[in-house]
Amino acid sequence: MNIQAAHLDRLAAEVPGSVHLPDTAVYTETLGRVFFPDASRRHPACVVTPATTADVVAVMRVADECGLRVTARGGGLSSNCVADGAVLLDLSRHMNSARREDDQVVVAGGATVGAMLEALDPVGRVVPVGIAEHAGFGLIARGGVGYFTRDLGLTLDHLVEVEMVLTSGRVVRLSNNSTGDEADLWWAVRGCAPPFGVITSATLRTHEAGPMWVDRMVIGLDALPTYFRVAPAVPRNTMMGAVLGYSDLVPGVPIFFVYTTCSSQDPSDIAISRSAATQVESASRSHHYRSEMTGRYLAGLPQYTPPGSGGAEPAPLALPQPGDPRGSFFGKAVFVGPTLDDDVAEALTKQVEAAPTPFCRIDFQQTGGALADIGDTDTAFWGRGSEWNIPLNAIWDDPADGPACMAWARDTLAVLTDHTTGVYSVEVRPGFAETESELVAAFGGNLQRLRALRAIHDPTGVLSTYPL
Repeated sequence: MNIQAAHLDRLAAEVPGSVHLPDTAVYTETLGRVFFPDASRRHPACVVTPATTADVVAVMRVADECGLRVTARGGGLSSNCVADGAVLLDLSRHMNSARREDDQVVVAGGATVGAMLEALDPVGRVVPVGIAEHAGFGLIARGGVGYFTRDLGLTLDHLVEVEMVLTSGRVVRLSNNSTGDEADLWWAVRGCAPPFGVITSATLRTHEAGPMWVDRMVIGLDALPTYFRVAPAVPRNTMMGAVLGYSDLVPGVPIFFVYTTCSSQDPSDIAISRSAATQVESASRSHHYRSEMTGRYLAGLPQYTPPGSGGAEPAPLALPQPGDPRGSFFGKAVFVGPTLDDDVAEALTKQVEAAPTPFCRIDFQQTGGALADIGDTDTAFWGRGSEWNIPLNAIWDDPADGPACMAWARDTLAVLTDHTTGVYSVEVRPGFAETESELVAAFGGNLQRLRALRAIHDPTGVLSTYPL
């Protein structure tokens, strides 16, 4: 779609100084900071950098009246935050604050979860988030699977109130006190926010939390069947995650990285977590690395990736900077139950051994526990009976490796088909043959209701680039 010059002029008049056209410094710099490589290479019609909710209202009204499409960038990790020909609403530049209010935290729409946790750190409180500090409201309102999921639930389960600008420009404040139409939106934004409006602010409840205990080890793939049996039995205060991939610690050989956390400070609880990790370690004939430590959540914890040569700590995940070389990424994420067995372990072992590049990896983010304390239909989030979220990351630098990497990811998904209970919607992208089936799996019995609400609240397709 080509936006007419008159539409751009109207946007510029509504939000003076905030509309940036292609080839300008702000436009280029904004795309250069988008994490997802393919998204950073797209060509939005313009970048708008709102400073207030009123600015967002103005943009949405123009888009609705002129038939424009809009995407919103918060943390910048989502593959869907940029679309060709659309208006890119970059909330991260000015609307990025986070402040504590008693035992809650108020977060602006362009803030990262790292900024939210930083605001809480002086008083020893947390909100459970994912494994990366750079994520924004794409994660907050779609899920938030991480080290605290089994103990405290998802990030979205901690939303107390949301301020959102609808495509019409109407501002709504949604909470458990909402009624009628706004009660439906409150249900929808907890698990599926982007297709309904732009979140400009949210309030979340917090928890007191001390240092988290972490045990990391790198062992052989032969321990995978034991891991599948041991992990589902750990207590709620324990998360036993893992990665199948490659590391310079053991060059050229696929490894099994197990990352176990315990949120309790009780030595007896930590001993139980340590014992579970040791049981998995004992099942392997190859032992390359093991260490344990405690640290503040989230910035004080090691990265969720295997150590490098000689046990060197992996570099923290950093957002790219303009001009940085960019590879390519094809990601999927499925939820599975506690039924993974020896046959799956054998098949996944063959898959990681056949990975087209050493950057490809299969993650196991353990869920279960508190995730299932809320029902599948209580919010828009579907798949609460899962035991793991499994992100599959096919990553390559050479364009010639692209087809093989994408085929590898799809073949790996096929291994998990009989055990898949859902799809994590953060990884659903438009334009693929599997997009519709992924949406059905991502939202299950909630999909029809969500689509009906979308037809009501975005009849002109302002937010149509977000798949639903």
